[in-house]
Amino acid sequence: MKKIQTKITLTYILLTIAVVTSVGVITSLEIESYFKNRLADDLSTRADVILFSLQQDTTLSVIQFDRQLRNLAQTSKLRITLIDSQGRVIEDSDVPLERLSSVENHLQRVEIQQAMKKGIGVDTRHSATVGKDFIYVAKLIKSESKSGGVIRGVQFIRLSLHLEELEAANAAIRYKILIAAIVVFILVLIASRLVSRQISKPMIDIATSAREIQSGNLDKHIPVETNDEIGQVAQAVNELVEKLKTDIVQLRKLEQIRSEFLGNVSHELRTPIFSVQGFLETLLNGAIDDPKVNRDFIKKAYLQADRLNTLLNDLINISQIESGEMKMSFRYFDLGGFLEQLVSEITPEANKKKITLSLKKPATSIETFGDKERLKQALINLIDNAIKYTQPEGTITVSYERTDTKAKIAVSDTGVGIGQEHLSRIFERFYRVDKERSREAGGTGLGLAIVKHIIEAHGSKIEVQSQVGVGSTFSFDLKVG
Repeated sequence: MKKIQTKITLTYILLTIAVVTSVGVITSLEIESYFKNRLADDLSTRADVILFSLQQDTTLSVIQFDRQLRNLAQTSKLRITLIDSQGRVIEDSDVPLERLSSVENHLQRVEIQQAMKKGIGVDTRHSATVGKDFIYVAKLIKSESKSGGVIRGVQFIRLSLHLEELEAANAAIRYKILIAAIVVFILVLIASRLVSRQISKPMIDIATSAREIQSGNLDKHIPVETNDEIGQVAQAVNELVEKLKTDIVQLRKLEQIRSEFLGNVSHELRTPIFSVQGFLETLLNGAIDDPKVNRDFIKKAYLQADRLNTLLNDLINISQIESGEMKMSFRYFDLGGFLEQLVSEITPEANKKKITLSLKKPATSIETFGDKERLKQALINLIDNAIKYTQPEGTITVSYERTDTKAKIAVSDTGVGIGQEHLSRIFERFYRVDKERSREAGGTGLGLAIVKHIIEAHGSKIEVQSQVGVGSTFSFDLKVG
């Protein structure tokens, strides 16, 4: 019996180690890859913004331009390098001007070679100089984006950032995986010892059935013919198989949700990206020389870039919100001015779809209490939804009014409306009234969930009234001064 117990115990331990190790390694690598990709995307966007800032004044001297470059690098906490088509370093925020000529040629760097072929290059490597790992993102500067002044002749802009925070986060995740693995190992060790002691001669029948289950036949059940120890083990295995089947179904569902989420996020990011491109294209086509509109367009482009950064953090936001870690900054502010600014920012997007977006306000001003940034995030989500589901020539109205000790804010549209059977579930994560239409509209499935939690954090409740074919109204109350 000791020999059988030893074999069974070792089998359980080895299988557990293999599974936990495989899952841990794969999970760790996937998480690290996901965050690195997201970081690379963020650096790519920031490279465009930095390049745009550097191109604004072509009259700067070399010293003035160098000072501006270093200020941008210090503000953004990045290393910025400008490289010509031959691989020579023209500017580097970490290298003094007098030492630039001694910097080695960068043409054969991995990220530069990738940028030459694809327009953008990414590489991660260890720096022997500072003893840290860095991520490098290089972008090819299009010919039409080049300008005069110091920046003339620059072919590539490269940003680099050390990975200490990412490595620390990965280390924390690996530590938690290790702790979980140890707990699972201990539990399996204990369970295997207990089970092995109950084994007797009918083990052959159980082993035969177990091999079928191991091969993937989860519909196979071990016959329970007695009430003794063997019968109990057989029953336990049967229950384990049923639980495993349930877990597999749940895992498949979670995988489907994850896949849909990633796809939806990519759609959601397109709107601010296209808006920024539109503003910059207008400036490059001549509006940059018109003092009546150039600053306004630059400001709007900046606001859209800021919104893009907010969208990239949606997943982190919903995680913080649902875990109770969301930080709020409450203060009194002018509700009318806040909503006028918000409507002004989103009006161009509504105009693209030939939708009239307007603000309906009372005769007197209202001071309200809340977190402006979180409320802006919630209202943008509501208005974006209204734009997505309102036909051309339709209208969207943002309104507010005072009701006793509250200020009521509403977003109304003349869109397709929502069926009554869906109203109780539209604020759930990833819930879709019309899956295909939602995909086409670019929704992530997180917007209304974020709205719900933000409004609840203000001590209020989001309400919705809707009629199919007529439109929808989302409203909530805020405390007033």
